[in-house]
Amino acid sequence: MAVSARARGWAAILLAAYAALAVFVLLVPRPIDRGFTPWIRWLIASGQQHGLPDWFDYEFVEYASHTLLFVPVGLLVVVAVGRRLAWLAVLAALVIGAAVEFGPSLLEDGHVASGLDLYLNEIGVLAGAAIGYWALEPAAASDPG
Repeated sequence: MAVSARARGWAAILLAAYAALAVFVLLVPRPIDRGFTPWIRWLIASGQQHGLPDWFDYEFVEYASHTLLFVPVGLLVVVAVGRRLAWLAVLAALVIGAAVEFGPSLLEDGHVASGLDLYLNEIGVLAGAAIGYWALEPAAASDPG
Protein backbone atom coordinates (compact mmCIF):
# COMPACT_ATOMS: atom_id res chain seq x y z
CA MET A 1 0.00 0.00 0.00
CA ALA A 2 1.15 3.52 -0.71
CA VAL A 3 1.49 5.83 2.27
CA SER A 4 0.25 9.39 1.98
CA ALA A 5 2.03 12.33 3.54
CA ARG A 6 -0.88 12.59 5.96
CA ALA A 7 -0.46 8.97 7.06
CA ARG A 8 3.27 9.54 7.53
CA GLY A 9 2.49 12.57 9.65
CA TRP A 10 0.11 10.57 11.84
CA ALA A 11 2.68 7.81 12.15
CA ALA A 12 5.23 10.39 13.31
CA ILE A 13 2.76 11.79 15.86
CA LEU A 14 1.93 8.31 17.19
CA LEU A 15 5.64 7.49 17.33
CA ALA A 16 6.29 10.66 19.34
CA ALA A 17 3.47 9.78 21.75
CA TYR A 18 4.82 6.25 22.08
CA ALA A 19 8.30 7.65 22.70
CA ALA A 20 6.93 9.97 25.40
CA LEU A 21 5.33 6.98 27.10
CA ALA A 22 8.64 5.09 26.86
CA VAL A 23 10.47 8.02 28.47
CA PHE A 24 7.90 8.05 31.27
CA VAL A 25 8.40 4.32 31.84
CA LEU A 26 12.15 4.87 31.73
CA LEU A 27 12.00 7.55 34.40
CA VAL A 28 9.60 5.78 36.77
CA PRO A 29 11.79 4.77 39.72
CA ARG A 30 10.22 1.32 40.16
CA PRO A 31 9.10 -1.53 37.92
CA ILE A 32 6.06 -0.29 36.02
CA ASP A 33 4.08 -3.49 36.63
CA ARG A 34 4.76 -3.70 40.39
CA GLY A 35 1.15 -3.01 41.41
CA PHE A 36 -0.23 -5.28 38.70
CA THR A 37 2.00 -8.32 39.22
CA PRO A 38 -0.32 -10.15 41.66
CA TRP A 39 -3.29 -9.53 39.39
CA ILE A 40 -1.38 -10.72 36.30
CA ARG A 41 -0.21 -13.85 38.13
CA TRP A 42 -3.80 -14.55 39.28
CA LEU A 43 -5.11 -14.08 35.75
CA ILE A 44 -2.52 -16.50 34.35
CA ALA A 45 -3.22 -19.08 37.09
CA SER A 46 -6.95 -18.83 36.36
CA GLY A 47 -6.25 -19.32 32.68
CA GLN A 48 -4.12 -22.37 33.42
CA GLN A 49 -6.98 -23.87 35.44
CA HIS A 50 -9.12 -23.50 32.32
CA GLY A 51 -6.69 -25.04 29.85
CA LEU A 52 -3.96 -22.47 29.32
CA PRO A 53 -0.67 -24.42 28.94
CA ASP A 54 1.78 -24.46 31.86
CA TRP A 55 4.52 -22.79 29.79
CA PHE A 56 2.29 -19.69 29.56
CA ASP A 57 3.42 -18.27 32.90
CA TYR A 58 4.33 -14.85 34.29
CA GLU A 59 7.86 -15.02 32.92
CA PHE A 60 6.51 -15.83 29.44
CA VAL A 61 4.15 -12.84 29.62
CA GLU A 62 6.97 -10.60 30.84
CA TYR A 63 9.33 -11.67 28.05
CA ALA A 64 6.63 -11.51 25.38
CA SER A 65 5.70 -8.01 26.50
CA HIS A 66 9.25 -6.81 25.84
CA THR A 67 8.94 -7.89 22.23
CA LEU A 68 5.31 -6.90 21.66
CA LEU A 69 5.73 -3.42 23.12
CA PHE A 70 8.44 -2.61 20.59
CA VAL A 71 6.67 -3.93 17.46
CA PRO A 72 4.72 -0.64 17.05
CA VAL A 73 7.99 1.30 17.24
CA GLY A 74 9.45 -0.54 14.26
CA LEU A 75 6.21 -0.33 12.30
CA LEU A 76 5.61 3.37 12.96
CA VAL A 77 9.21 4.26 12.18
CA VAL A 78 9.01 2.64 8.75
CA VAL A 79 5.63 4.21 7.97
CA ALA A 80 6.88 7.64 9.10
CA VAL A 81 10.07 7.67 7.02
CA GLY A 82 9.24 5.33 4.13
CA ARG A 83 11.00 2.28 2.76
CA ARG A 84 14.10 4.06 1.48
CA LEU A 85 15.13 5.38 4.92
CA ALA A 86 13.75 2.41 6.84
CA TRP A 87 17.21 1.01 7.60
CA LEU A 88 18.35 4.28 9.20
CA ALA A 89 15.16 4.64 11.19
CA VAL A 90 15.39 1.05 12.40
CA LEU A 91 18.99 1.64 13.45
CA ALA A 92 17.84 4.68 15.45
CA ALA A 93 15.02 2.65 17.02
CA LEU A 94 17.51 -0.05 18.01
CA VAL A 95 19.72 2.53 19.71
CA ILE A 96 16.68 3.98 21.50
CA GLY A 97 15.71 0.47 22.61
CA ALA A 98 19.17 0.05 24.11
CA ALA A 99 18.82 3.40 25.88
CA VAL A 100 15.45 2.37 27.30
CA GLU A 101 16.96 -0.83 28.67
CA PHE A 102 20.23 0.59 30.00
CA GLY A 103 19.04 4.11 30.93
CA PRO A 104 17.54 3.13 34.30
CA SER A 105 20.92 1.66 35.29
CA LEU A 106 22.33 5.16 35.08
CA LEU A 107 19.46 6.65 37.09
CA GLU A 108 19.05 4.02 39.80
CA ASP A 109 21.63 2.33 41.97
CA GLY A 110 19.73 -0.95 42.27
CA HIS A 111 18.68 -1.39 38.64
CA VAL A 112 20.53 -3.97 36.59
CA ALA A 113 20.13 -3.87 32.82
CA SER A 114 19.24 -7.14 31.15
CA GLY A 115 20.82 -8.30 27.92
CA LEU A 116 17.87 -10.63 27.38
CA ASP A 117 15.40 -7.76 27.75
CA LEU A 118 17.43 -5.71 25.26
CA TYR A 119 17.47 -8.62 22.81
CA LEU A 120 13.69 -9.03 23.12
CA ASN A 121 13.14 -5.27 22.64
CA GLU A 122 15.27 -5.33 19.50
CA ILE A 123 13.40 -8.36 18.12
CA GLY A 124 10.19 -6.34 18.52
CA VAL A 125 11.61 -3.33 16.65
CA LEU A 126 12.88 -5.54 13.83
CA ALA A 127 9.59 -7.45 13.58
CA GLY A 128 7.57 -4.23 13.41
CA ALA A 129 9.94 -2.75 10.84
CA ALA A 130 9.72 -5.89 8.71
CA ILE A 131 5.92 -5.78 8.81
CA GLY A 132 5.95 -2.11 7.81
CA TYR A 133 8.55 -2.61 5.10
CA TRP A 134 6.73 -5.51 3.48
CA ALA A 135 3.31 -3.85 3.83
CA LEU A 136 4.44 -0.71 2.03
CA GLU A 137 4.86 -0.86 -1.70
CA PRO A 138 8.11 0.46 -3.13
CA ALA A 139 8.08 4.22 -3.57
CA ALA A 140 7.44 5.56 -7.06
CA ALA A 141 10.29 7.41 -8.76
CA SER A 142 8.61 10.76 -8.06
CA ASP A 143 7.97 9.98 -4.39
CA PRO A 144 10.70 11.55 -2.21
CA GLY A 145 10.05 9.17 0.71
